[in-house]
Amino acid sequence: ESRFASVFADTPMKLWKLEREQFEEISEKHTDLRIFLTELVSNRLESSTVTSDRTIGKYCINHKLGQGAWGIVYQGSHTVLNKTMAIKMLKHTMAMDPDFSYKFRNEARTIARLKHENIVRVYDIEESHGTVFTIMEYIEGVSLRNLLDKIPRLPLSVVLDILLQVCAGLNYAHEQGFVHRDIKPANILIQPDGRAKILDFGLACCPGTIDFCLPGTVYYMAPEQIDGESVDERSDIYSLGIVAYEMISGQRAYPEDDLAKLMDLHVRADVPDPRVLVPDLPEALHYFIKRATQRNPSARIITVWEILRDLQPHANNMIPERKLHAGEQQKKLS
Repeated sequence: ESRFASVFADTPMKLWKLEREQFEEISEKHTDLRIFLTELVSNRLESSTVTSDRTIGKYCINHKLGQGAWGIVYQGSHTVLNKTMAIKMLKHTMAMDPDFSYKFRNEARTIARLKHENIVRVYDIEESHGTVFTIMEYIEGVSLRNLLDKIPRLPLSVVLDILLQVCAGLNYAHEQGFVHRDIKPANILIQPDGRAKILDFGLACCPGTIDFCLPGTVYYMAPEQIDGESVDERSDIYSLGIVAYEMISGQRAYPEDDLAKLMDLHVRADVPDPRVLVPDLPEALHYFIKRATQRNPSARIITVWEILRDLQPHANNMIPERKLHAGEQQKKLS
């Protein structure tokens, strides 16, 4: 952003001038400079005590919450409404990619229209510091990834509850024409009351492309994504099946850590039978994982609605009724 300063030199100096356009051209060519810019901006947002340096449009950043493969998340607030928000900064390695940046902006504005209790809301986007910030609802909770790190094998009632909530959000989004493309435990947030919300909807990667610099993503990626082919709702279903396998068994379907070998397994090897690890696995869940994780998309479950239809009857007696928030109680009364 623009800066103003007065400089006094004690001795004669020679100065080099770099035009903004030249700087941006160099930044586009050199990934290491883009990484440096992300570090520079994030350090300023985290440490600066000057209010203007921590203001992004209508929003003020308070502190850093966490970091993902493609963005850094801060807790912030609306400067006028004083409402707490989550503010995600897109890393410069992606913000300076013209194709990704263009699609990101368009999808962020469109996804802001999605309104579902199991999808984290995107309210706004702001452009500053040479990158893009998405403004999202702030929610207390932990990611499913953190939960699985502490409790690798979840009770079946919890697995069913999370699956049905994620399916409800995916079914709504698919009906609106959106595919998530990056369903994984890190993108599923569990609130203190057990409610599940899907993060980063549609903003994780471009369809038909893949960035193997995204750690953790390949563990749950559909074979067609790895092959660089187009994706659709069945790609989300595959990823959800892999996530369900891990929740039920306590380990990943493909425990390989070498990315090249891992991708080869997704493309060429069938997902192991979860009943080898969980002999008493109910038939409905066993059938879902088996069908959802078929390598050939045409052999998979076609829609998320089918998963809801098949699993809901088994969940009715296993999942306790969740208490409504005050706002939902009022809505129900109305």
